Amino acid sequence: MPTRTTCRIGSDVDLLSRVQLEEVLQLLATHCPKGDADFVSPGEFPQLKESKAHPNSPARVALLMNALLEDRYDALVLDAAILPLRMPSGITIGAITRRLTPCEALISGEEIILDELADNAVLAANGVRREAQMHYYRPDLQIVHAKGSVDSLIQKVNSSRIDAAVVAAADMERLGKQEIVVELLTNAVCVPAAGQGALAVLVRGGKEQFTDCVRHINDAATFCELGAERAFLNGLGVDVAQPVGVLASTEGNLLEVEGILASPDGREKIQFLVKGTPGQELELGETLAEEILKAGGREILQELHLL
Repeated sequence: MPTRTTCRIGSDVDLLSRVQLEEVLQLLATHCPKGDADFVSPGEFPQLKESKAHPNSPARVALLMNALLEDRYDALVLDAAILPLRMPSGITIGAITRRLTPCEALISGEEIILDELADNAVLAANGVRREAQMHYYRPDLQIVHAKGSVDSLIQKVNSSRIDAAVVAAADMERLGKQEIVVELLTNAVCVPAAGQGALAVLVRGGKEQFTDCVRHINDAATFCELGAERAFLNGLGVDVAQPVGVLASTEGNLLEVEGILASPDGREKIQFLVKGTPGQELELGETLAEEILKAGGREILQELHLL
């Protein structure tokens, strides 16, 4: 009789990360063959509590990945939108879960939609990608960078410290706060980050039994979409920390990939859409990057000192 194994699967310690971990644990319990492995949370990693790095920041992601490599975990759950473009040696993507609503959501006081916010209203748009696109769409607004959790942004809106905030719609879904979303933003307003809405399960090399089990919760369509989105970033030579957004979507035998590159101040935004079929995700991502570079993206990247 084969020996039953235990897989220690970790995540960050903030509320949203714990909710994401629980989502993955439930998927594994439902879809993995019985008896393959027991997936358990190993408890909190002390260095995470001691770290002053913000959840989802590159420093925080590096800390979590080092914990995986150092055998504190056997697997790790991360928001797919914060995956580094180049994975550390010894770590593989075991699965990408089916993505929830990938677009951005607006929360605001008095349920005012984006187009009806008053001139000079204060809008929190965490991250240069959101800030650049909001500057482009509503240059009259005061766009501020507000660090903190989704809950902290909601509190700032409710206390009128800010008038509105742009957040990931999937985060609101996972936290059960869809009722306070005023508006879902289309790609014409704000293109999301690569991988937004999906979760990634990372596995340390040499743990084939866990890799095989985790693969049962991989969503093929989302995995294909993420492949196209990451190929686009790779084609531009940038990561998710830059003013770049991309969203791939599959419907039947159609795969569409839409991406943007913007100047951080919102002065310029270059946006294209390419179409193909599943199986062409890498080529489509690269083609989209080439179109944006030819249309002026190269100059934006030079201004950012990325070329």
